[in-house]
Amino acid sequence: MRLTLFANPKCTILLLLLSCLLTSDLSADAAALSGAAPFEMKNAVILFSYRQGWWAVEDENRGIKQGLAAMGYAEGRNMEITRLYMDTKTSNKTAIQMEAAALRLVHRIEAIHPDLLFIMDDDALRHVGAKLFDTDLPIVFGGINLFVTDPDYGWITSTRRAPLADSLDQPGHNITGVLERIAIASGFNLLHQILPDAKSALFISDKSILSRQLLRAAGDEQAMTNLPVTIVKQVFTDDYEKMKATVLAYQNRVDCIVMFLPWTFEDRNGNHIPQEDVVRWLLQNNRRPGIAYLDILAEEGFLCGVVVDMVQQGVHAGVMAGRILNGEKPGQIPIVDPVANRIMINVARARQLNIDIPFEVLKSADVVIRTMTAYPEFSREAKP
Repeated sequence: MRLTLFANPKCTILLLLLSCLLTSDLSADAAALSGAAPFEMKNAVILFSYRQGWWAVEDENRGIKQGLAAMGYAEGRNMEITRLYMDTKTSNKTAIQMEAAALRLVHRIEAIHPDLLFIMDDDALRHVGAKLFDTDLPIVFGGINLFVTDPDYGWITSTRRAPLADSLDQPGHNITGVLERIAIASGFNLLHQILPDAKSALFISDKSILSRQLLRAAGDEQAMTNLPVTIVKQVFTDDYEKMKATVLAYQNRVDCIVMFLPWTFEDRNGNHIPQEDVVRWLLQNNRRPGIAYLDILAEEGFLCGVVVDMVQQGVHAGVMAGRILNGEKPGQIPIVDPVANRIMINVARARQLNIDIPFEVLKSADVVIRTMTAYPEFSREAKP
């Protein structure tokens, strides 16, 4: 079955606008649909959990602009946007560092006095969003993996333990947004369609907060059961040398090696290893196929994936923001899980591993990638 729900940005925007017509003030939506500019300049802040230039940041930013444009708001015309970065992947990795950065960012946001605040991904929402909870500032979040209805969600930044949303249908307060969910089983099912004889897998990941968040949202241990292959071992580590040794040790012991997240590996001296360098090493030294759960990893060279579409996360957030700027209350807009997953196949990696991708799998793919961006010289080294 082809997973194409909301995979096309134009379809996403049309469906979201139809929803607006059915649930919002018709005159405001008519103005948005006609392209008419709202009467006054609006001011928004986008707070990203990660650094400027990070692939997810760029995708989310592009999607937000598309969603806002669909609702009649264009940066530089009737919208001013300030972008702030928490940089929790490389600089502010510990809870203490995140909290110190959050205090500085809250002061900056309050000084700007925006009409609306976007908060992208869990780190920024937990550390900054909880401080602005139940204020007059409307908040739209995106890329959230944890459970915003969990009483402990905002505990890091609040003396009282309370959820950031009352429910998904009626979040209440000053907040709404978009959830992000990883489809663990779907990725393994796709790999099994390509390699039906595969029986066993090594599951390895960094030890980042994000990896734990994603797996918890996916169902933790339950997500690792009832799969078409048996997970013979799970390894979570930030030790780059340990990761490499483990991958090499399992080359002849499993049929596939799944690197879940490669964000926070460090060498023996504590130096961060860029994710693209980790993927490059894997492509050059690992002869077992793997699965991508984020589109950047499929583009860099993982064989296949059912991936989260971060652009669509931004599109949904942008449309929600437009509705709020046009008069709706954030707490009355349901939190959504768009299930915006895409099937991606990297045929360059398939060629490197001498794997024939079945025609039906290629036909079902939303994206077919012909290069490995983390190992671009492979196409020159490989024989025709």
